[in-house]
Amino acid sequence: MTKEIHFQCQIECSSICCGGATIITLEEINRFYKHFPITIGFRKVYPVDSLHSNYLNDITFKYKNFFIIGDFIAGNRFRKKCQFLKNALCTLHSQQKPLQCIIIPFSVTFPEEYQDKVIKEKKKGSFKNCAGFGKIFPIVWDGTFRDIELRNNFYKLKEALRLQVDLMEKIFSQLTETPFFSKFIISKDGLFEVPLTDKFLKEIFMRASIENLTDFIKIQKAMFIRELTTEKFKNSLFTEALNVIEKINI
Repeated sequence: MTKEIHFQCQIECSSICCGGATIITLEEINRFYKHFPITIGFRKVYPVDSLHSNYLNDITFKYKNFFIIGDFIAGNRFRKKCQFLKNALCTLHSQQKPLQCIIIPFSVTFPEEYQDKVIKEKKKGSFKNCAGFGKIFPIVWDGTFRDIELRNNFYKLKEALRLQVDLMEKIFSQLTETPFFSKFIISKDGLFEVPLTDKFLKEIFMRASIENLTDFIKIQKAMFIRELTTEKFKNSLFTEALNVIEKINI
């Protein structure tokens, strides 16, 4: 029997899901590069069955015997909370929030029918103390999404990942000689994070419809410097990202 999921976001516990970084898609870069420092991340995804495996074929690529999803990381994952979280409220306009943030606590790396499995796992970890679950809240999923807006955003995010999977596979194939690649390959989980290097930056610019490339470089450089001078939240990758972006000739 399918379990119903009752959920309604509660601002009191927003620090649970609003960490220092979020995931954005290629088509969202143009909207968020003025707000967040941006890098690229790769994660392994293990299918639970053949249905899940078929689903992943659309949004991930295969490397050896596992699936890899590539996306863009907006923000500094070493920060405890998002820089746009003020008094437990997101200061970005609701319609301007990244799709990943909008569909929380659900995950697009699993089919719509499997979201109960997603929530079950999340409740064991980071969402253990989330106050948004409970019978007093509306049913948002009962095998499929009941909330139409949530469902639309879920599939919008899935489609955006599908459209960028070829680029992500291309980028990944150029990273085999970089530090930490081997460690990522032999590890069970983890994140392989890399800067936007000049090898593929121009293609990203073109496909993300970024018109003012000079503005992009200037703003991203300032953001990396800001994060590197904030001692509490130093992300060592940002040093490399800053070095890369300073050498880019547009």
